[in-house]
Amino acid sequence: MESRVTVLTPNGRRQIIKVSPNTTLLKILEDVCSKHNFDSEEFTLTHHNKEVSLSQPFRFSGLPNNCQLEMAQTDRKRSTAEVEICVQLEDGSRKQGSFQSTDNLLDVMKQLANEELCKYESPVVVYMRQDVMGQENMNATTLKSLGILEGRALLRLANKKIEELKTQAMVYAPPAPKLEKKTDEKDNEKNPKSNKITGGSGGFAITKDLVQSLKKAAATTEDKKSTENEDQPSRSPSTEEQNKEAVKPKYDWGDAPGRSMQASKGNIEPEKEEIVEPEIEPEYHIIGERHALIYSLDAAQSQIEDLPDSFYDLTVNDLKLVLRDLRKIASGDEDAPLLTEKLREIENSNTMLKKISQYKNCVIRIQFPDRHVLQGMFKPIDKVDDIMQFVKAFLKQPEQPCYLFTIPPKNKLDLDKTLLELDFVPNALVHFSPEDETFNGTLVEDAFLKQLSSPEGAFYAASKFRNQLKNTSEERPQLSPSTGAIPKRPRSDQIKN
Repeated sequence: MESRVTVLTPNGRRQIIKVSPNTTLLKILEDVCSKHNFDSEEFTLTHHNKEVSLSQPFRFSGLPNNCQLEMAQTDRKRSTAEVEICVQLEDGSRKQGSFQSTDNLLDVMKQLANEELCKYESPVVVYMRQDVMGQENMNATTLKSLGILEGRALLRLANKKIEELKTQAMVYAPPAPKLEKKTDEKDNEKNPKSNKITGGSGGFAITKDLVQSLKKAAATTEDKKSTENEDQPSRSPSTEEQNKEAVKPKYDWGDAPGRSMQASKGNIEPEKEEIVEPEIEPEYHIIGERHALIYSLDAAQSQIEDLPDSFYDLTVNDLKLVLRDLRKIASGDEDAPLLTEKLREIENSNTMLKKISQYKNCVIRIQFPDRHVLQGMFKPIDKVDDIMQFVKAFLKQPEQPCYLFTIPPKNKLDLDKTLLELDFVPNALVHFSPEDETFNGTLVEDAFLKQLSSPEGAFYAASKFRNQLKNTSEERPQLSPSTGAIPKRPRSDQIKN
């Protein structure tokens, strides 16, 4: 489909010009001037009172189809200028020279790339998606007709046939679709009810067939257990009870290393923390107040055992737990009502009060740049400044400027905020860094580094002391009106007596 442009001439007439995408605006101006006997060197074109560049092709000018242009007289006559032309060959090399805008392409190519021009069977010059093929067309095409009026321009000289010019270079061809995908799509069309149940960011989808297979696997396992019980009637009841009991963790490891993973919103059910005394108590050394101890992360990595590949295989019980969690996520977020700002503040305050009632103390671990970790017990209402003062008691240079932060992303902690406000309850990992980040070396005193605890002992001590502090707070007697500081008033009958 050809485009059309309407040009208003100075004598008040309108001239319609048919243009192609590669037609330059200078060519439009020359056609109009030749029909109305005007000198094209004394005029220019404007669109909405804005001068347009005559060197641009119509496809790159940004002008719409059937647009209206107006001829405007220039202050001085346009003269031919010298142009710098650079020719790029097929091997990537470039040759450069200066020419007049009235020179044709054949003279330019003979001066810059005469050897390549003679070798090529079908030489082609490419400039801004314009292909000039053959020496005859090059002789008839000038730099001015291509829109090269001044400045610099890059031309490409290639040896291509007419069929090759129709294919666009550097275009990605997508691979052909596999037959398996087509068969899967046909199965989905036949069975529209077997839609996938996605679980947010779970990493995989659980289908209806998977749920049925889980039920069958669970039924088969129950049948095997019943047959084994019938074959072995003399089994001791103690072993049966041990198999029924769920495997409990050896220690209260808390959340993963990092920020507290406890939900900041929602109901928090109190959990009874039970500490299991191991056969051999892990090694730990208390080195200061708040049950402080230090351990190294390098020792923790050396103690990690290589697990077999079967450890990472999903069992039927694992998939059941995943399916339960996905159902909770799907039912909880969609049906949740919209809350106003005041209601959210009330809900946040309620969750904070529940955390205070459930957790009387929290475990804070401070990691240094040399991978040493300092552990201490704090109250939820303690501030970050209390942690800073606690850390400075173990440093070689307590007066050195430093700060605490959490990752990811890196966030410097405000010293006036409490641990409860920062969601550091019941435990959290905080990073320590001096203001001078180029400092290399140990920050903790050597006397404390000689009393390192094992990582397993640090976690065991955190669980042990947390339970001790919790029990002592629960055993404190509450003051009644009769045992308080205010004396009990005598009764009226006692006054009479």
